[in-house]
Amino acid sequence: MSVGTKAKQYTPDYVARAVRLCDSSNRPVSEVARDLGVEYATLYGWMKKAGKTKRRQGMPGAIQTVAPPTPAAMEAEIERLRRELEEVKMERDFLKKAAAFFAQQSK
Repeated sequence: MSVGTKAKQYTPDYVARAVRLCDSSNRPVSEVARDLGVEYATLYGWMKKAGKTKRRQGMPGAIQTVAPPTPAAMEAEIERLRRELEEVKMERDFLKKAAAFFAQQSK
């Protein structure tokens, strides 16, 4: 890092999502890091901090993944994502209305 440059900051939500993506993927950490535009060491550090760095037998460099989720677990995840999507839509609509209100006030 050169003098005067700051380290890139990531939100805790972004870090959690990156770890979840890497953990649920069968791809190597380096490949996921490249796709996300994150340094390998950074993503690996996040994985290590989350306790997700166990190696698979016979596959050096690969992160151990758990068994495929059960249908019930998949349904629960779908329901969680639906609730999250609904919340994000409500936030988006609120922000649209707020932006319109403030735009009108500044005229």
